[in-house]
Amino acid sequence: MARKRKRRSRKNKSKSNGSMSGMIKKVANKVASPIAFWTQLSSKDYELLNTQSNYTNLPNMEKAKVAVNILTGSLTGKVFFPQHYNPSPNGEPRINPGGVINKIVGVGVAGKAYGVIGKSLKLPEHASINKISNKVIFGGIVGGFFDPPSASSSTQAFSTSSVTPITTRNIQVRSGNVMQHYDLSTQGALR
Repeated sequence: MARKRKRRSRKNKSKSNGSMSGMIKKVANKVASPIAFWTQLSSKDYELLNTQSNYTNLPNMEKAKVAVNILTGSLTGKVFFPQHYNPSPNGEPRINPGGVINKIVGVGVAGKAYGVIGKSLKLPEHASINKISNKVIFGGIVGGFFDPPSASSSTQAFSTSSVTPITTRNIQVRSGNVMQHYDLSTQGALR
């Protein structure tokens, strides 16, 4: 009896240690959701921060404080380090229901499609990709819910395509220091 148990335990150990691809699948399965969440939550903040030299020149420990502020400020509206970047200066959590449809969720849906199609076509690793895609979708949805609204929807930008020449005839267009006027005889060309 003891010999059989030892053999079973050795056999189970060898299965649990597995191959390198098995270990990679386990790691990917564990980190897929948190990475998808963090990527979606912080991508717009880092686009803004990486353009500022006062952020790019910070030491790594200070950048970690900024990351903590992005996480806590986005979810709760409160930041731990007030001397650093505040993603929610109004003190409210960033809630954006429209953000749940995003590129991270799109990647997860593509993975799900591979999983479904791969199962019928017997493609490699279809089950693993399907399982990881579920976690990517979940992380992307939660991260997108607390993602800041896109800049185009929050700004008051408008298109001039619906403005008629009659209303714009007297509008002056400034280009640097040179004033240009709308010329009706050329049907919209600027002089």
